[in-house]
Amino acid sequence: MNKIRFGFLAIVLIISIAAVLTFNIFKTPALSKIGKVSDFKITQVAGSGGLYVDKNPIDRGEIFLAQKVDIKEMLYADDIYLATDQHTAFEFYCSGVSFKVLPDSYLHYRPGTGDLEFSQGEFLWRKEITDSLVEVSIPPTFRVITLSIAGKAGVAPAGVKIWNYAGELKFKDGGESFSLQPNTVLTTAKNQKTSTAYIFEAPGFISPEEKVIIMDQPGDSVVKFNWKVVNGAQRYIFRLYSSNLMENILYEKEVDANRLNLDLLQFEDFGTFYWQVCANDPGNGREGSPSQMGVLKLTGALFNRENVLKPPELTIKSLDVNGNLVLIEGITDKNAQLYVNNSPVQVNPDGTFIHTIHFTKIGKYKITFRVVSASGSETTLEKFATIYDE
Repeated sequence: MNKIRFGFLAIVLIISIAAVLTFNIFKTPALSKIGKVSDFKITQVAGSGGLYVDKNPIDRGEIFLAQKVDIKEMLYADDIYLATDQHTAFEFYCSGVSFKVLPDSYLHYRPGTGDLEFSQGEFLWRKEITDSLVEVSIPPTFRVITLSIAGKAGVAPAGVKIWNYAGELKFKDGGESFSLQPNTVLTTAKNQKTSTAYIFEAPGFISPEEKVIIMDQPGDSVVKFNWKVVNGAQRYIFRLYSSNLMENILYEKEVDANRLNLDLLQFEDFGTFYWQVCANDPGNGREGSPSQMGVLKLTGALFNRENVLKPPELTIKSLDVNGNLVLIEGITDKNAQLYVNNSPVQVNPDGTFIHTIHFTKIGKYKITFRVVSASGSETTLEKFATIYDE
């Protein structure tokens, strides 16, 4: 009898284990939140202002009346509205996606349904888990946007712009489904048809990607930034930030080469710097996909700061006229950018330079030299040349 009972129990146990294994193998994954935002968590706030929260829409003119967010204690169990002032940005993470919300932006989150709405401002995203499926909405135009691997959305009353940097972005417009390929921008405006256009790809191989700079001698604080040339691009936009949330642009410059020398000593109030560069299409007003973000740390101090930041020296050693050609030789700061009659001139590693100018008519010509140091100070010099032969 005991043997029969033991055998029966063993059979029941085997059937139960098999049932559990079968259920685990063939059960449907929990897809109820696929395409929805869940596990909302603010991870970082940066800037000199504040991030505010309310259960009701926040008045943009009286944002300070809302509750200031404490990321250590804030719970997101209720329907909430979040808004940044003009000096603050924040980062939040959910469903395998890292979001950055730039200053003067506004969003709506519904934890009950996992819905996330970009209401106004600028929003960037990057998937930490590339195969995650996350949807957001930008009312009233886009009720469903399936996010790509990386991109940016700009939302304003006049219209919406969506930059897709990596992966495929899917959206619905007028009831129809569309997709946005990498390195493209989508634009909508009131009473205008939605349009898409190509943008330049992100510059690669940025340098320095990560570096600690120890200031000891003059010139130590000058950083030589460079990046890989983007095919077809003639100009680039360089930006230096005080944090990785990009709430404060310390320096911005458009350059026509894939390099830039910059003296960080002029920003000595900040110890850590973040930088990005993107190719620019000024004719069409379109910025390309941004490079990865580099980070620099500045330590030490220079006692002769005034001398380091003084205007660069410029010496014209010779200016020879031969027919309708003018041959110029000179020397300046090796880290400076030299312009002759507003045209950039390459400076050698030792600071020397040679430049020729061709004139087509006889006469007396003014030649203007302008040299800009890595700290932004300038020196201007004028010379004259007389052409006798055509």
